[in-house]
Amino acid sequence: MTAALPDDVLAEVLRHLAPRWLAASSSVCKSWRDVVDGRRLLRTDLLLLSLAGIFANYIGHDYSELFSRPTTGDPISGKLDFLPSEDAWCMVRDHCNGLLLLESYVVNPATRRWVALPPYPPPCRITMSMRCL
Repeated sequence: MTAALPDDVLAEVLRHLAPRWLAASSSVCKSWRDVVDGRRLLRTDLLLLSLAGIFANYIGHDYSELFSRPTTGDPISGKLDFLPSEDAWCMVRDHCNGLLLLESYVVNPATRRWVALPPYPPPCRITMSMRCL
């Protein structure tokens, strides 16, 4: 069905995609790749140019491991030994844009900066006077 679209119409549709999805769409078929490349739709300054490493969580381990290539620059440590206590470097729960979410910290391993998360709120106590809606 998209083969019936003129290239300029397809380019206009693809132009509205986020960079990540635009890059993925260029691998759909040769004609889509030609439109993305030929019209220079993909801004290379918005794409990830290098990968410093991958954190992996193993069953039975209390902390995450960083797999990375040796580097000649400032290496990023997977140990997270700059955190205030050893029990702080537990498993990586989530990540986004180079930041790591641990059990009680948000960490940037590249800058070795961290912020403690606020404590969990106390559990809500339901009394008989409360009604469920």
